Amino acid sequence: MNNTPFSCKTSDRWTVIAQDTKYWRVGVYHPEFSSAYQITQLEKHSCPELFICANAPCGILLMVDGKEIQYILNPNEAIMVTEYHNGFKVDPEGYFIVVEQTDFTTEFIERKTTW
Repeated sequence: MNNTPFSCKTSDRWTVIAQDTKYWRVGVYHPEFSSAYQITQLEKHSCPELFICANAPCGILLMVDGKEIQYILNPNEAIMVTEYHNGFKVDPEGYFIVVEQTDFTTEFIERKTTW
């Protein structure tokens, strides 16, 4: 795979497409939710993650200081995430390209909806 073009296309929820196993990895993330209302659990890594929106709009739900914030990203927009979060699709064709470290821990919390 080194120095050779490869496809980033996948329909799986999460697929690592490239990595330097000691430092970073890049994955394609197809959120399984079509709305923030469907999200029941949030996750937080011990390192930042870069989410880059691709192909069509996608959303990300964050929990910041106990408050939920929704962002809708358009293709070629990005967000660095350091808080509890989960993604959702605004358009069925959308997905995220995610860049993260390879060594981290993940915490999960149940979502306390205020809708």
